[in-house]
Amino acid sequence: MARSSEHHGLEAAKEQIAALEQDLNNVRRQERYATSVARMAASLTSQRSLPLTLTALAEEIVQSDEVVGVQVLVHETASGKLHMLGTAGFPSSQSSSFYAKLKECERLSADLQMLNAFRLSKSIVLANRYEKVMSDPAWAPLHDYHRSPRWDAFASIPIIVRGTTVGILNAFVAPGFDVDEWSFDFLTSMAEQAAFAIDYASLLEEERQVAQRQERERLARDLHDSVVQQVFSIGMLSQTVSILAQDGDQNVLEKISDVSRDLEDITGLVLKDLRMLVAQLKPTVIDEGGLREALDRLEATTHRQTGVNISLSISDAVDDLVSECAEDLFHVIAEAVHNAVKHTSANQIDITITHAELLRITIADNGTAMAHRTDPEHDSPPSDGSLSGKGMSIMRERVEQWQGELFLDFQAAQGATVSAVMPLHARNSVSDDAAE
Repeated sequence: MARSSEHHGLEAAKEQIAALEQDLNNVRRQERYATSVARMAASLTSQRSLPLTLTALAEEIVQSDEVVGVQVLVHETASGKLHMLGTAGFPSSQSSSFYAKLKECERLSADLQMLNAFRLSKSIVLANRYEKVMSDPAWAPLHDYHRSPRWDAFASIPIIVRGTTVGILNAFVAPGFDVDEWSFDFLTSMAEQAAFAIDYASLLEEERQVAQRQERERLARDLHDSVVQQVFSIGMLSQTVSILAQDGDQNVLEKISDVSRDLEDITGLVLKDLRMLVAQLKPTVIDEGGLREALDRLEATTHRQTGVNISLSISDAVDDLVSECAEDLFHVIAEAVHNAVKHTSANQIDITITHAELLRITIADNGTAMAHRTDPEHDSPPSDGSLSGKGMSIMRERVEQWQGELFLDFQAAQGATVSAVMPLHARNSVSDDAAE
């Protein structure tokens, strides 16, 4: 009996020690989770790029023992797509094509619980998810993506900003772990941090738009206070000249001469004011560093908003371009980038400008070529490389007015390349007046 009691006492002590160890592990987990959340909260305003912020958040999550992969997908209202702006654990090279493959899985009737989490604004936790996904033919388009690292359970947490679901945070849990109360609360807290980051980026964009609107209003006031009033005076004087011209009296003719001189003076003032206002309205590609800095801003803005990487290789020759030519080239390049981001699964765009005898501009993306839509009335791009669609037509007109040619090259599974060739219209060889 004594030995039996001693045995039971030893077992009870072991159970108490195990419980204490479990409690200690939970405390450590809580501390680690709290540290991660605090670290992200402190860094939210330090990153100017939303993709960099959300990638840092994803990497913070995978530092825990339980999670091996994280995706942060943000909804873009204009296109209706979920852009993967943050990821960790999975190959980032496949991030931009993830949503297109997810929609392909949807067409194959895959069980897309992450889309349900987004659409219903409700968190979803699924055990043993890896085997179900990898054994389901409907998930075939994403099998390569999901295969490594090895995971088991899955959680999808909606990202909610001001009552609206703007994205989802997906967590892929390592084998042997479950999404328990502690880890679920951690993931929810990190989804809230993602919401703060998205909201902050949105507020910055709103501030920029307000500043632009205020500037337009200021220019409208300036136009009214100077040009509009003087044009009104010109109209009144023109009526006076018209009336006086009906009389052939010499004194009247002298009066007409005086009025004409007044008209000339006012016209000169109007032209001066208009030139000053037009100078203020000129695009930043002209006034703030030229084409080179404008493309730097395009690269930074595109990456910040979509996560797409842009590489720039620009000849020094662009620094000497006539301002109007530089402006047109910027809009051609920006349109090509916009098309690649909007209509393809590209995650890399290479912009190259070289100069030998001619100026050569190339915008190449690695998206799915057949995803390009140069004309909404066609289901696929033209096979002969011809250009169609309003956007492409405007791009071609901008290039041709500088004696250039625009080309579009589609390569199956290799993306598309927009290129232009033209003479170098440099300031030292072509005057601004001639360019106009």
